[in-house]
Amino acid sequence: MKSRTVTVDAVGQCEAVPDLATVEAFAIGEGESASDARAIAKDRASTIRESITDISTDQIRTVDLQVQDTDEMFDPVTDAPFQATEGLHIDCLPENAESVVVDVTNTGGQIQTVRFQLHEDTRRELQDKAISSAMERSREKAEQMATAEGLVVAEMQEAATTDVSSGFESIVDEALASSPDTDLHPAPITVSEGVEAVYELSEE
Repeated sequence: MKSRTVTVDAVGQCEAVPDLATVEAFAIGEGESASDARAIAKDRASTIRESITDISTDQIRTVDLQVQDTDEMFDPVTDAPFQATEGLHIDCLPENAESVVVDVTNTGGQIQTVRFQLHEDTRRELQDKAISSAMERSREKAEQMATAEGLVVAEMQEAATTDVSSGFESIVDEALASSPDTDLHPAPITVSEGVEAVYELSEE
């Protein structure tokens, strides 16, 4: 006789304050030639690097380089024939993000976004805890269903993780465009993990 089973889905969640911030900034250069625009953007990016005092230089990296003919741009911010942009990612502690934003804007740089995230080790730790919580919840649900049928939950036969939307970062962007002095207070990040488990049922 085939054993009776019950299949349940459950989700576990864990929450933590971000322990990493990435300020996405960019420097713009304008010129009569592509090389002139690029040189100005590079110089302004160097000024941004030198202006940031709370972090080391190896925490600042160039992630994008572009030179465009302004005649081909939808809404150029300059009358010069060419515009160059150098994009920077600046990694820092969350509590230093606001001062980095101020340093960048004070030197003429522009802020695209500020992303608050979790370090990989922290994220994995939260994932493990969330999976454990989801497994506990799956057994509770199985026991509730078994009780309704006058049965009890025996051994778990199989289990697998399921896709669940999980917020690994918090983004601040729109407010920075109009107010670079925005008070940055990142919200806690929630990590969610889902499981599907099959439990064997037996007579009481």
